[in-house]
Amino acid sequence: MNTPINQPKGKIENNSTDDIFCKIQALDTGISNHESWIAQVHQSLICQHGHSNPDDLCEDAHCRCKFGQWLSSSDTAALMDYESFHSVVEKHQLMHALARQILQKSERKQSINEDEYRNFTSHAIAFKLEVRNLQYTLMSQVCVIDHLTGAWNRYAMNAKLLEEKERLLRLGHSSAICMMDIDHFKRINDKHGHTVGDVVLKTVVGFCRDSLRKYDSIYRYGGEEFLFCLPDADQDEAHSIIERLCISLREYPIPTANGESLSITASFGIACMLDEDPIEDTIRSADHALLYAKTQGRNRVCCWEDGLSTFT
Repeated sequence: MNTPINQPKGKIENNSTDDIFCKIQALDTGISNHESWIAQVHQSLICQHGHSNPDDLCEDAHCRCKFGQWLSSSDTAALMDYESFHSVVEKHQLMHALARQILQKSERKQSINEDEYRNFTSHAIAFKLEVRNLQYTLMSQVCVIDHLTGAWNRYAMNAKLLEEKERLLRLGHSSAICMMDIDHFKRINDKHGHTVGDVVLKTVVGFCRDSLRKYDSIYRYGGEEFLFCLPDADQDEAHSIIERLCISLREYPIPTANGESLSITASFGIACMLDEDPIEDTIRSADHALLYAKTQGRNRVCCWEDGLSTFT
């Protein structure tokens, strides 16, 4: 799994926070089903020799239980990128295979030795712990996600920028940040209402995510302001990336619930990370460049260079 400060496509950004909570709840249900299944297996071993659940004796037993059915459903498609999810799948299958072995011996009235039983129970515990690990992974991401837009929040932003600054100092690469402000956003709220305003924010974030490089990241800085982290980009490359985004955004119609579409623009300010400057100073420089873009008529990209905002 990628750490929360990165922004991989096809992961949490393409799911609302509610979707993530639904998956966390589904894992809770899965653990409850798992514990009921464990109790049933022990009952078969201790009290009902020769009366095991037929499903548990099948080669595909891991697909027949409730948790296995959920694992193979479309509901888990968004979890495929998580390493812990694949570990859950593997441990679940192995646990069922070990259960099948001892249940088959029980069916044949054969004794089950201590090592066989301990092996099964240890894998059953390991499976449950891995499910909990996946839950904690999901919960940790929810904690650093802006609920409305799906962008990372300022806590995640600070962690990412610190990491990027350390990487820059270690490897000597160029990196840039960009501040974006949606132009005249208050007018959208005043004219169309806050519900439409929320749709605009969510749509713009999704559009920017799809337009940027896969290793760039987006953070909600506040209100309608967002910060982009652009690793390995000097000023010229950062400007080229953001200029394309600026042009394509103003040509992108944003659909609303009433069937209409809105055309919006945004202003952008770029600043490069410098070895000698604290991150806060780089953010401040990008913010000054953004302000200059807005004073020059908005819907444009400006860069901060040598203490001056330059229109480019």
